[in-house]
Amino acid sequence: MFSNLKVRTGLLLVLSFMSILALGVTVLGWYSVKGGSADIKNLERVSLHQLQDVRKAYVGVLRAVIRIDSSINAISAETARTEAQAATTLLADARKSFASYQGSPKLTENARQVETALARDFAAYAASVENMGQAAAANDQARYLQIKTQDATQASAALIRSLDAFETYANGRSDSFVTASEQRARMMDIVLVALAVLIVLSIVGSYMFLNRQLLRPLQRAGNLFDRIAAGDLTQRVEARSNNEIGQLFAALRRMQESLTRTVTAVRTGVDEINVGAREISAGNTDLSSRTEQQAASLEETAASMEQLAGTVRQNADNARQANQLAASSMEVAQRGGSAVSEVVGTMQEISASSKKISEIVSVIDGIAFQTNILALNAAVEAARAGEQGKGFAVVAGEVRSLAQRSAQAAKEIKGLIEDSVSKVGAGSQQVERAGATMQEIVQSVKRVTDIMGEISAASQEQSTGIEQVNRAVTQMDEVTQQNAALVEEAAAAAGSLQEQAVKLAEAVAVFRVQGGGEVIDVRSRQIGASRQAPRVGVSNERPPEHKPAAVAAPAPAPAEPEQPPAQPPRKRPVALPSATAAPAAARPAAVRPATTGHSASAGAKPAAQPLTPRAGRSKPAAGAAASHAATPAASTERPAARREAPPAAEPMLRPSATRRHQPAEDDWESF
Repeated sequence: MFSNLKVRTGLLLVLSFMSILALGVTVLGWYSVKGGSADIKNLERVSLHQLQDVRKAYVGVLRAVIRIDSSINAISAETARTEAQAATTLLADARKSFASYQGSPKLTENARQVETALARDFAAYAASVENMGQAAAANDQARYLQIKTQDATQASAALIRSLDAFETYANGRSDSFVTASEQRARMMDIVLVALAVLIVLSIVGSYMFLNRQLLRPLQRAGNLFDRIAAGDLTQRVEARSNNEIGQLFAALRRMQESLTRTVTAVRTGVDEINVGAREISAGNTDLSSRTEQQAASLEETAASMEQLAGTVRQNADNARQANQLAASSMEVAQRGGSAVSEVVGTMQEISASSKKISEIVSVIDGIAFQTNILALNAAVEAARAGEQGKGFAVVAGEVRSLAQRSAQAAKEIKGLIEDSVSKVGAGSQQVERAGATMQEIVQSVKRVTDIMGEISAASQEQSTGIEQVNRAVTQMDEVTQQNAALVEEAAAAAGSLQEQAVKLAEAVAVFRVQGGGEVIDVRSRQIGASRQAPRVGVSNERPPEHKPAAVAAPAPAPAEPEQPPAQPPRKRPVALPSATAAPAAARPAAVRPATTGHSASAGAKPAAQPLTPRAGRSKPAAGAAASHAATPAASTERPAARREAPPAAEPMLRPSATRRHQPAEDDWESF
């Protein structure tokens, strides 16, 4: 009935039922307390307040009667008046107390009847006492005695009867209140016992419900988890409901199925790992032999690179000396040009001075002409003066003679100066042409010097590139030696991998799955597979070796640990990009066939290239040495290659730091 009930819904129902029971107990307790409080208030009102007010009123009237008797029997009038006033006050207080009783609520009809009779009798007795007081105040003893013995006595007897009836009513009400409280208490005891029984039954029912819906399924799930933790995957997991517990068992069943599939896949993969590890070991053995051949090839390449480096270094020294001689010639030409420039400046200054002298001579000629005119005017004036001007005429004649000679000398000097200016101008033009020629000589020598500097720089760069290639080949030799060590480590790792596969099989063997619970016998399968599995990397496609003795080592070049195809090909710091780029570009294509049969690719390359000692260096295994093995026609491209050589040489200088673990990854990938 409740098998598909949600756990949340069941818990809410249990909590709701418990809350309803708690609320019922609370309401009943509140009702009982409220009823008891009401009974206590009624009892207090009837038994205490009303009875106390009535008694206080009756006692007050009796005290007023005593005061009236004292006043009537007083010796002095002052005492009588005082006692009469006290009696009046006491009577007024008694009426107030009775009025307080009348003001209290009456809950029953009997209470109202008792109140009516008591009020009538109290009013009659209070009126009789008041009349007694008036008679006493008038000192009318006869009337006083008459009222006291007749009216007051009868009213007092009636009031006493009414008081007795009221006390009887008050005691009855108190008894009824007590009886009702006792009955209510007994009823509450019965209800509380019933509620306690109901609560106990509810707790037992809730426990049974939760045990059936929650505890036992969780215990069963815990047992299943323990069995799965122990490796037993054969237990049947059933989801018997659709609630949260059912969803838990469904998830547990999915987990068991997934774990069963995983264990089965691991068992299957263990055998494959063993076969793969054995193939890796065989491939590493073959790789080790080819790595040794590559090391021999790199040693020969390194020797050739040493010779080439010596030749290029000598060429660089010669180019450097020629550059120095060209620089010296350029300095001499520059000094000659500077001297010619100074001569040109001097000639220009002489020309300017000659022009100034010509101007000064022109000024002197003008002064002589004006002096001549003045002498002529002076002679004319002397002739007009007659005898008195003869001496002045003689002086004027001499001055004119001197002016004419000065003018003649100025003309001659002017002619000489003009001839000098013309000759200086011609010489200045010749010096300027000589300066221009010397400047052209300086520019030509400078261009020659620049060209020689470029040749020297190119030779230096070529020498540096050859040295870098030499270092790269040396480093490749070191890396090859390291690869040989890594191959041995890989073989040891393959053996360790086989051991780990055996341990993994033993670890997975603890799981029992449906379908027989088979445990893989790794060792027996390993022995059987070792008799049938082909040797990886050893192929019948290897052609017979026909390499020259000088280049016997470059044959196993494809076995060199290369960068994965995803990495960009390395740039070599050499002078011939065409000789190195082609092998580098062809390297990814040469690596891919090696993934299925690297020994076949290693044997195919010697057959494809019958190598000479120089041509053998253009292979990918010795691609760094291909720059100095190119044809003379390709050597014209060296200046263009030098500008790219220095940045490309950076990766080659760090093989020991960056390729320490790379060969192992390449070898693993190739297998």
